Amino acid sequence: MQINARVFLPAGFALIGLIAVPGCKLGPDYQRPVTQEPANFLGATQTVSAAVSTNLTQLRNWWLTLNDPLLAELVTRGLTNNLSIQSGIQKIRQSRAQLAQANAGLWPTLTGTSSFNYGKKFGDASGVGYSATGAGIAGEWGGTFSGGFDAAWELDIFGGYRREIEARESEYEGMHYTQRDLEISLASEIALHYLSIRMLQEAIAVTQSNLVTQSQSADITRKRHKAKLVSGLDLANAEAQVQMTTAQLPTLQAALAEYILNLENLLSEQPNTRKAQLLDTATFPTLPAGLPTTIPNELLRRRPDIRQAETVLKAATARVGVEEAELYPRLSLIGALGASVPYSPNTWGDFTESLRLGPRISWNIFNAGRVKARIEERKALVEQALLAYQKTVLNAYNEAEKAWQNYNEEVKRAAPLQQAVQSNQRAVRIAQGLYKAGYSDYTEVLIAERSLLAAQDLEVRHRTLRAQKLITFYKTLGGSASE
Repeated sequence: MQINARVFLPAGFALIGLIAVPGCKLGPDYQRPVTQEPANFLGATQTVSAAVSTNLTQLRNWWLTLNDPLLAELVTRGLTNNLSIQSGIQKIRQSRAQLAQANAGLWPTLTGTSSFNYGKKFGDASGVGYSATGAGIAGEWGGTFSGGFDAAWELDIFGGYRREIEARESEYEGMHYTQRDLEISLASEIALHYLSIRMLQEAIAVTQSNLVTQSQSADITRKRHKAKLVSGLDLANAEAQVQMTTAQLPTLQAALAEYILNLENLLSEQPNTRKAQLLDTATFPTLPAGLPTTIPNELLRRRPDIRQAETVLKAATARVGVEEAELYPRLSLIGALGASVPYSPNTWGDFTESLRLGPRISWNIFNAGRVKARIEERKALVEQALLAYQKTVLNAYNEAEKAWQNYNEEVKRAAPLQQAVQSNQRAVRIAQGLYKAGYSDYTEVLIAERSLLAAQDLEVRHRTLRAQKLITFYKTLGGSASE
């Protein structure tokens, strides 16, 4: 009886698929590490200078809390167009493809082949290449057509493939956290550069305002010197002060242009694309009245660098099982279905079929020492990943606590600096009045004007620094638009 292989082969593999239930998975199962939470996290038992908000949704799109439409537009633009962000998206795509490849290892493979050979047999009836008379070569033209399918299925009895899939899934998940960390850093950098631009604009405005005042004082001194009421020393001091203040402007302008170019680079835009838009306005962002607060567990859930470090640990743990599976034999089910038919000029021969089906076992019996060494290597990588995770958690707690403290200490500077500016403004008016009335020399005016310029510069930089420290605080808490 002839076996119909075209029916038997698929049916055989279907039956094997039903009975081949998943086996065990070697290696340790992942367990999330237990971390020690810090006491009094983020000033939990301390009195802080800023109002505290417990609304954690403030961390999402935190740049909107600065109430600056242009800043919001720039951050959104950067998160969409930045080339590093685009590159990260492609890395996620690559990781997804690698995961698909790992999943494909659980399924059978089927390969189709076909060939046609055509040629001429040399020799006479006795099989000798030349006839007895040497008249030449005898034989006829002919060939063979053959084709078929080869199938193979390695059963994942000891879970090596499934552990590799676990590792790939963890790496794929980790790529998303890496991307989110990149987005947080990019949004922070855009906001910090934007604040620096606004600070430099205000610093230029303060310098120009002081230059007007100093120029007026120099004009008065020049007239008094002409009238022989003051010495040449007063005039020299007044003119020197004007020139020193004038010399500060090019430095500030150069820094402003550099920050604008850097911001455009973060947006992956051509130079000077945003220059006019940024210079048309000089409004400083408004800081929110309250700060978000969080607890240690929420920090572990939100910080992408912590989550990414955990995925590295999960992948390393899974790959211990991948290596342990190499200690055991591999069972594969193989099968082949083929057909062939001979051909000679104007004639086809009988059609023949072939079928092969059965198990195949492979085992690296004399390679156990090398495999065990690789297992030890994988276990060492797990310990390294665990230490890296613990270090990342500790650094996160430390960064968040420092950012919290730094912001609250910076807030305390606001009132004294504002009072200092007001006091120095009064001092300038008094010194100028006394100088005009002839009750003091220009030295008093010079000291008062320099002190006012320094106080105004400090106040501008304080507002910028306060906003920068707020952004740093948002960043340490893992604020992100993609949560």
